[in-house]
Amino acid sequence: MSVLVDRALGELAGMLDRLYSEASQALAAALDGSAETVAAHCREAEKLRTRLIERSVEYLARFQPVATELRRFMAYMEASYDLFRVSRYALETARLLARIPGSCSLEEARDAASKAREMLEQAYRALRREDPGLARRVLELDEEIDRMYLHSLDQIVVKEMFHRCEVAETLVLRHMERVADHAVYIASAAHYVATGRRLAEGAP
Repeated sequence: MSVLVDRALGELAGMLDRLYSEASQALAAALDGSAETVAAHCREAEKLRTRLIERSVEYLARFQPVATELRRFMAYMEASYDLFRVSRYALETARLLARIPGSCSLEEARDAASKAREMLEQAYRALRREDPGLARRVLELDEEIDRMYLHSLDQIVVKEMFHRCEVAETLVLRHMERVADHAVYIASAAHYVATGRRLAEGAP
């Protein structure tokens, strides 16, 4: 039975790797790529997530895993949702920028997007390596993105009129803040697999 469970988890891990690739590519193209390109990655991410969930349910019913193996199944299913949501926020970002006339530098938003991509990469690596230490480090970057988003809101509330680029930047920062949250959820799933505790419970 253990060999069959290992094979099942290996299959799911392969699907999750492809899903991560689609979400990562969507996020990388969100600020500079075309909305059509990001949408294509998003559609593929959705297909992979649906397939992964279907296979996971089938394997859970067939093998009824326990302990660490069950935690892996649960973590992969949870991460599939988070990765799909990342692709959706990337798509919303691309669609937003496609509707903004002219060009905006969006320096803070680009910085936040870079940090969000780094968070996603670290969180996913933590999940695949089952590394609780790496999972905890994701929280540090999350705090940085939260500060950037809140600072942007603070700048807007003191103004009576806004330039379109200021509005666009705040909205993009909001999307990146949500991407960062999903990276934290993946990191929490990684911590759960490794320790049996969620990240908030296991963090020092």
